[in-house]
Amino acid sequence: MTSVRWGLALSGWVALAVVTFLPDALVLRATVTTAFLLVCPGLAASRWARSVAVRATDRTALLETGVLTVTVSVSMAALVVEPLFLTGTFTVTRALLALAAATSVLALPPRPGGRRRRAPRAVPDEDPRAADASRPEPPASE
Repeated sequence: MTSVRWGLALSGWVALAVVTFLPDALVLRATVTTAFLLVCPGLAASRWARSVAVRATDRTALLETGVLTVTVSVSMAALVVEPLFLTGTFTVTRALLALAAATSVLALPPRPGGRRRRAPRAVPDEDPRAADASRPEPPASE
């Protein structure tokens, strides 16, 4: 298991510990909580949206992943917070607990289709020129 997956899985629990043990109105508490809420649930969920890992050199794909990450994170936060508000049971601790659990569940299993299948190898005894010669040529279009 990669360290990125472990980091994602533990990020919510770290944010929950920071909220639980640090005093209110501390800058570190607000920063850690905001960073977790904006990035981690969406990043864990968006891992499932792609079948292939994004290369660091593809700027468009990285931007797409970033936008998807923030959008899904905000959506997940809204889906968790709304029922808590409507039932009158909202606390930051409960919301973070639900999001930390969801992030861990999404981050820990391997990505579906994560292992790439290798292309079948050519038969070593076969001469590629001989295989090309045995194929009929397509008819010329006039």
